[in-house]
Amino acid sequence: MGFIFDRKLLFHKHINHYANKALPTVKCMKLLGNLSRGVNPLQKCLLYRCCALPIAFYGFQLWFYNRAPMSYHMKALNKMQRRAAIWILGAFKTLPLEGIEALAGLIPVKSHLQKIAKRSQIRSFKLPKNHILNQLLDNSPHQSNSLNSHNIGSLTNRQKDLAKGHLIDSKFKSYGIFPSFSPLDPEFAPGHCIIDNFSNRFSFNLANKKEKGKNNHHAQELDKMVLQNSSDSNTALVITGASIKNDIATSISHIHSANRPLIKTVHHASFVTSSEAELFAIRCGINQAYSLNNVSKIVVVTDSIHMAKKIFNTGSHPFQIHSTAILSNLRNFFLANDSNSIEFWECPSKLKWRFHHEVDKDSKSFVVTSSYSSKISWEYCKKSDSDELIKLWKMTFQASEGKGKNFLELLDDDLNTVEPFYTKGGPWLQLFSHSNSLCAWATRAITNHVPIGEYRLQFFPNMEFSCPCNEYPIESRRHILHDCKRFSGYWNPRRDTLKNFVMFLNANLNAFAFNDSLVSI
Repeated sequence: MGFIFDRKLLFHKHINHYANKALPTVKCMKLLGNLSRGVNPLQKCLLYRCCALPIAFYGFQLWFYNRAPMSYHMKALNKMQRRAAIWILGAFKTLPLEGIEALAGLIPVKSHLQKIAKRSQIRSFKLPKNHILNQLLDNSPHQSNSLNSHNIGSLTNRQKDLAKGHLIDSKFKSYGIFPSFSPLDPEFAPGHCIIDNFSNRFSFNLANKKEKGKNNHHAQELDKMVLQNSSDSNTALVITGASIKNDIATSISHIHSANRPLIKTVHHASFVTSSEAELFAIRCGINQAYSLNNVSKIVVVTDSIHMAKKIFNTGSHPFQIHSTAILSNLRNFFLANDSNSIEFWECPSKLKWRFHHEVDKDSKSFVVTSSYSSKISWEYCKKSDSDELIKLWKMTFQASEGKGKNFLELLDDDLNTVEPFYTKGGPWLQLFSHSNSLCAWATRAITNHVPIGEYRLQFFPNMEFSCPCNEYPIESRRHILHDCKRFSGYWNPRRDTLKNFVMFLNANLNAFAFNDSLVSI
């Protein structure tokens, strides 16, 4: 398996082996690009996350768990991530790790490990109940005649308090999650599933979101579909929608037949994702339409067509509890008559198609408060854990001096301080990831590692540090950005936002640049 043990189970040799194995991968990546050519910074970030991190984190469940010593492991992994961030940004080696991590869109190593560890802890829900891991996690009291005496239930309370490890953390994590997987359900059995036996009974009609002007065409197609089925009493039109307020989801479905509304269903659920709420609305709508008499065709209109496709996905996914219920109804519906069928139509919310827009407004009109505690869904658990880690990263980044004392605090479009995140490369990398030279140049300016008077005054006080414009005693970064007349190529006086800062650099190629060479973008 490639796990390296030691006598004290500290796994120092294991982490040394895989961290050193990932380091050459990072070093070899330098051949793919430099400051003037090669892959852009966003591609570098993706390469590192896909090729180096999985090597370094291999077998992390052995050594990353609650109350485990982490200092040695973090030191080795931070060394690797530091080299990767310097390569992605083209930054100097003296820059602080927290600052360049945020600029490169890399979540800190410890936060990344916490994220994947929490996701790993709930994977036992994907396993069948008779799986050996679920037997180990069984908390029922130990029976003397039982052959398996190694489950958690066989431990005393004292032993449970002292026990450490990934499985122990998994057991504590699983208390508040309701099961949603059903991998051994007969509806997913090969040769028995709907997609094998009734593949010609269901269809999907998607909206073209890429081409402009196609929205009106799709609205016309929806109107045409309703007009064709409005006079047919054997067709049930199901319009679904969902919304979330204060962690409470509202799922609504309207059922129409013969051009008149018949049934309206409303359900509320706590601590679920919007995707689960949308799928539950589809489930309720199909169930109500199936129960109607003389219905031979069901038409479902939803803005979450990807969730409708999940119904027929036979792979393991956290929506199987809804899929099996829908598939069971559809199987009975298809077996009742050879002409019975179902259609799924996509209707994006921004289209504001009249029938779906009414459902959308209806779902958002409810204000519900939770009256009792409840378990959370598998998907919501993943989302909330990720959101908490990102929130903690943002808080520590703003308060920490590890990003550098001279880190430039810029504003976003809403005039709020730019905060780090790692999706799509982060806020900084999204704006200057198209050019390696611009990325390196902006990084040095943001961290104030640039050849200006302010830098010379700190490290070389005997050198000239006044501004060449002769209007300011010290050539500081703030003076260059806002006051210096040498850099008037950018007309906008507001230069404290991230976008305007990048525009200023593009308009003034000599700003923050070395004297012997100009920056070429």
